Amino acid sequence: MKKLFIFLFMFIPFSAKADLFSITLTQNGQSTTKGFASVMDIFDQYEDGTLDTILAGYDPYAPAEGVLDFRGIRMELNYTDGGSLGNQLVFNVPAIGINNLTFEGTTQEQAFDAFKEYLKTNQDDLLTKILKESVSHTPYDAVAGNPSSLMAQMTDMAFSNPTLNVTERALVSGQTGGFVILSPSGGSHKIKGEDGVERTATTLNLPLGYTFKFDNNWALGIDMPLSYIDLDGSVTYAAQLGLSLQIPLYKDKWLLTASGRVGATASEDSLSGGLLYMASVTSSYTFDIKETSVTIINMYGHVQDYTLDVKGYDIEYGLKNDVFKNGIAVKQKLSAKTALTVFGYDTRYTGSDLYIDAYDEVGLSFTKYFSGDSFFTGIDITASYTFGDNYKAYRAGLAFLF
Repeated sequence: MKKLFIFLFMFIPFSAKADLFSITLTQNGQSTTKGFASVMDIFDQYEDGTLDTILAGYDPYAPAEGVLDFRGIRMELNYTDGGSLGNQLVFNVPAIGINNLTFEGTTQEQAFDAFKEYLKTNQDDLLTKILKESVSHTPYDAVAGNPSSLMAQMTDMAFSNPTLNVTERALVSGQTGGFVILSPSGGSHKIKGEDGVERTATTLNLPLGYTFKFDNNWALGIDMPLSYIDLDGSVTYAAQLGLSLQIPLYKDKWLLTASGRVGATASEDSLSGGLLYMASVTSSYTFDIKETSVTIINMYGHVQDYTLDVKGYDIEYGLKNDVFKNGIAVKQKLSAKTALTVFGYDTRYTGSDLYIDAYDEVGLSFTKYFSGDSFFTGIDITASYTFGDNYKAYRAGLAFLF
């Protein structure tokens, strides 16, 4: 498997990293800015009373101003003199109307602890408001709002479900019964936020699946895609579980697939995570023009989130989205056992506000079929380019059916 991922990364361009978080600390006329890959590292500096590692000579007993760039959202963490009350931490998020939210403590560390507890327990929906702002006004959230997020991954899996190809491959190979699917892929996503900074999300995906094809050409499939995402050093993990039923409406030409899936993602680095549910239905209709087959694919899905605990933080987005994904694939036979496919797909979301709610993908796929007594029934090699407003991505992948 390691060799497969090395092969995939040969096609993925890399660029210099731009930290996803930064803190600008100002005290007594002195100011400095430092970048971090994890917001938790910044919180640790506040919680442990070690802000002097950011600003040399920092005085923990004097007022200070802190401007936090939280995944593209400006936040202010300002210490003031609370007089007889000790120290006060004043928290502001202008973009969502949070102003002068004050926390008190005998020390700066205690004032920050009070703020952190308020944020962790999502009091007054503070964390939910911040996360909603993240998915609607920044392209960096792990749950939704961009094509490398969990919502987009679930959409792609529902649309390109392994069961969609089982009937054709089974007919070519002459096999029925069960098929194991292994489809590792990798990609490089270039994302530009409202600050004009372009960041890179490098993804590794390993969809695992099993499909059983019945004698009447119906197919039942279960899949469990696993994902790893590195957004300029901020790491996110994701997993899905899907169940699909494919029904041939007209021979092997018109296939209908109903699918239900659940997905979870979590990133301690970016204080992001969520649990999503999705139901979808996909129609795939194929017609032939001599040696060329044209497939029209249309999908509708509905997805929403559920509360998830990430490192003690109660995270809830309040997402409810409908997704429409449509496309066309033109396959040209090169020989009895090989084919080349050119495809183009369009994805659009409605419902809860998302930073990137529409994007398109074009690509090529080379397919090789094997005889029934071979270890592999079929193999695909795919490369694609995805683009939208302030977004572009390059992907390469392999798919094995055996």
